[in-house]
Amino acid sequence: MAYAADGIPVESLAIGFRIIDAGVARVAEDSWEAAHWVLNAAIAAHAEAVEGAAVLNAGAATVDAGALVFAGESHAGKSAIALHLAAIGRTLLGDDRLLVATLGGPPTATALGLARKVRTPLPEDFSPAARRLAAVCRAGHAGGADVLAWDARVDVPAGFTAPIGRILVVRRDPTVPAARLVALGSAEAVATLLTLCGRHAGTAADLLAAMARLAKAVPVHRLEAPTAAAAADCLNALDAAGPA
Repeated sequence: MAYAADGIPVESLAIGFRIIDAGVARVAEDSWEAAHWVLNAAIAAHAEAVEGAAVLNAGAATVDAGALVFAGESHAGKSAIALHLAAIGRTLLGDDRLLVATLGGPPTATALGLARKVRTPLPEDFSPAARRLAAVCRAGHAGGADVLAWDARVDVPAGFTAPIGRILVVRRDPTVPAARLVALGSAEAVATLLTLCGRHAGTAADLLAAMARLAKAVPVHRLEAPTAAAAADCLNALDAAGPA
């Protein structure tokens, strides 16, 4: 049986579901995974329709002045950092992807409402508080990670938007004794952000212009830390609107 979810073609199969996104077929084994891919496709369609917008591989914590964004490639530790931030009382816009807008005012980050995850088994360097929170919030398991239940005390609703005060590009480095921030120059910041973008509006040149606007308006640093807990402590001590 074939049908459409929010305009995204979905077909029921004997082994699960087939979802078509931008001409690419993905097979989901269960309804949860199917919903995940449908939501991904809907988010991508929205990003492509809004001039100056892009999906950024990043999470964010809310602070008084807006959003403190922590970006990074897959396996950089974004979800682990988010879990540690949640364990110390920070509110999150997400832990893996955000929609960023770079036109019409100061750059903003918008929560996508995606379920947070944490890869398992948990590393030995996880704090006791983060371990307890992961156990309490565990709602399922998929793709080598525990899926965490939405928590109104931690997670903002989908569509919540905040101005971006600072972007930290996460790099886990067990050789550094403590977390440290390294300011990125304009060219390096733009080049780094480009590698962390997913679907976006317009052409590659439009994306380059969007990331240039973002790097010009917002301080971008590299956050080097030996553990996710150390990175989270560093983020927690920062004010998103503080000096670069």
